Amino acid sequence: MEKLPVEKFHGVGKVTAGKMKSMGLHTGADLKKLTENELVNHFGKSGHFFYKIVRGIDNRTVQADRETKSLGAEDTFSYDLTTAEEMNEELDKIALLVCERLKKYALKGRTVTLKVKYYDFKQITRNHSFPYPVGDLETIAETAKQLLLKSGIEDVKVRLLGISLSNFGEPEQKSKKHKDGGQLKLF
Repeated sequence: MEKLPVEKFHGVGKVTAGKMKSMGLHTGADLKKLTENELVNHFGKSGHFFYKIVRGIDNRTVQADRETKSLGAEDTFSYDLTTAEEMNEELDKIALLVCERLKKYALKGRTVTLKVKYYDFKQITRNHSFPYPVGDLETIAETAKQLLLKSGIEDVKVRLLGISLSNFGEPEQKSKKHKDGGQLKLF
């Protein structure tokens, strides 16, 4: 925690990080030098949290079994993509990663979302929702490509592409076992 830059701490956004740096606080070690009262005076109620977290004290409940809301993959390129062929080739690779992750967790989603970040860091997202859950490579890749095409790819330079699925139905394993909607058995 002591070597961690202040902007990497949970709850520290751009404004707070800027304020911390203007005070000469650049790392966890710098934060640790201040008393809890000093941190509260400078950062309000968040000062209590910063005081504890930099010392490894976190009493928040761990939520290991929370519901998955979306699943995806993205790639930032070392050079700008400028042709539809390059972009579609990358979307195929990303769609494959997404499909592998969906299979791992036995998920299918009804909404496919495409994320595009341009060379100037402008970012857009486009999505398409199906009336039924999808999880196959062809549907995901083709949907992403159609969303990209509709977003206008002429004379653009793309730095990042991403695909995600959300609006999940019931995982495949559960839906096969419990089609009748009956009660689960304990033993």
